[in-house]
Amino acid sequence: MKIRKTNPDTVSPPIAQYHHVTIIPREAELVVLSGQIGNDKDGILPKDIESQFANALDNIKAILNSERVSTNNIFKINFWLTEEIDRKVFLDKWEDFHKGNPPVTTFAYITALAKPELKVEIEAWAAK
Repeated sequence: MKIRKTNPDTVSPPIAQYHHVTIIPREAELVVLSGQIGNDKDGILPKDIESQFANALDNIKAILNSERVSTNNIFKINFWLTEEIDRKVFLDKWEDFHKGNPPVTTFAYITALAKPELKVEIEAWAAK
């Protein structure tokens, strides 16, 4: 199965690391993840947003690995953050995660998540 990610020349290029369009083959099976928060595998939630962001990405990788799905098969990802994140940390962690093949992406700063101590939630959709 080949997932195709592209940026058409009919719109301006992306302003960050993402693609405008992802095409999923008809025969693909969807793998939809609940929004992942920034706790580690032991349930410990760090106080800083950068560590929560890194943990949420690690949680997504772990879930996908449990289903034998690569992060390259993510076709849509949504980031919700409640406070500003260090841009360099974000870009470094994000690039390491997608390995130069970013999915269609939404990034938003919001006022709150389900609990006050949560600063990051990331939702991912993949196909296999």
